[in-house]
Amino acid sequence: METVIDRLAGAAGHYTGGGDGAESGPFAATMDVRPLLDGLGVEIAYTAIDPQGDRLHDERTTLAFEMMTGEPTLYVLCAELHGIARLRQIAPDVFSNSAGKAGFELQIELGLGDDGELTYVWSWAPPEEDIMERSRAVLRLAP
Repeated sequence: METVIDRLAGAAGHYTGGGDGAESGPFAATMDVRPLLDGLGVEIAYTAIDPQGDRLHDERTTLAFEMMTGEPTLYVLCAELHGIARLRQIAPDVFSNSAGKAGFELQIELGLGDDGELTYVWSWAPPEEDIMERSRAVLRLAP
């Protein structure tokens, strides 16, 4: 059965596009997707830049199978989190830290459409609040 890791490794390349964020407003986005170790994982380098050219978000993420459980897991490193977050797959294209209302809930959706469109969605909520979408980027493979 094909996994999200297989699909992304097979779609490796440099993606460009744009997005919008609840706090940031519109932005330009780039994402480089690279397979790791013969498809055991995928490296993602994602950047969002506002219309003035200021960097809004800079992220380095690894998607791989967790060694002990075999579950596809995202390891996200970005300045906003002040460290690395571990998100487990909870739906075909959705990863979550499953903190719920007791903690800072974080979900990332990483979708690859049949048409090659790549979507990258960040949703989060502070403790005691409902999770909601905060940022969505839509990208396509650059020529």
